[in-house]
Amino acid sequence: MMTHQDTHDTRAGGMRTVGILAILAAVALMPMTGCRGDRSENPPRQFFPGMDDQPKLKAQSESEFFTDSEGQRKLVPGTVAYGDNTYHSDTDAPQWAEGLLENQADALKGDESYYFGLVAGSTDEYVQRMPVEVTKELLLHGQERFDIYCSMCHGYDAKGGDSGTVGRLWSIPPANLVEPKYADRAGEFGSDGYLFHVIREGLWTPTGDLRMPAYKHAVDEADAWSIVAYIRALQAAQPDTTGGEG
Repeated sequence: MMTHQDTHDTRAGGMRTVGILAILAAVALMPMTGCRGDRSENPPRQFFPGMDDQPKLKAQSESEFFTDSEGQRKLVPGTVAYGDNTYHSDTDAPQWAEGLLENQADALKGDESYYFGLVAGSTDEYVQRMPVEVTKELLLHGQERFDIYCSMCHGYDAKGGDSGTVGRLWSIPPANLVEPKYADRAGEFGSDGYLFHVIREGLWTPTGDLRMPAYKHAVDEADAWSIVAYIRALQAAQPDTTGGEG
């Protein structure tokens, strides 16, 4: 049975324990005082002074280094801002960096034949033959992309007219892509580059009317070339494809 004195001693011991814990907590918090953001006359503590004090030019700031005094520099005409991936060719890049190089090529779009279907150095002359190797995998991918994006207007056989479920509702029938003028690579409408361009950029009449919408929002360059390859396969399978090389 506890006496009155025992109860008093227990309470006193508990109060001492609470007091000690409070003191320890205050001591633990003392190093945090004076950190940046606190109101103090003392200089703020810098945990990474090299990052805080490094020289830099903010947007719209002046600079004594450049003759025009503008710190914010303009890009050199014709350049595309892109980070340095260290590896710059397939020969010195490890396998894990292949994706980086592909992304860099897609950003720079330096190969006019591949990215625009144009003869190098030209603005309106399309390549007759695609700058990619035609393989079974390419044709199968092209069939998949064609069936998704092209067949509803041109039909699964690419004959246009009323072959497509959407195309038959148009006032102007979609083009028959297996007719000779689209099969002749040397002709105005049959080169691989021209078909690639129409897929990506759409088709407009001389008066500015839209005949076919652009699909570059959904069909990238690799997809477009695979579709061109598949169209060639459909043309080769048609008995009425008689124009040019095919």
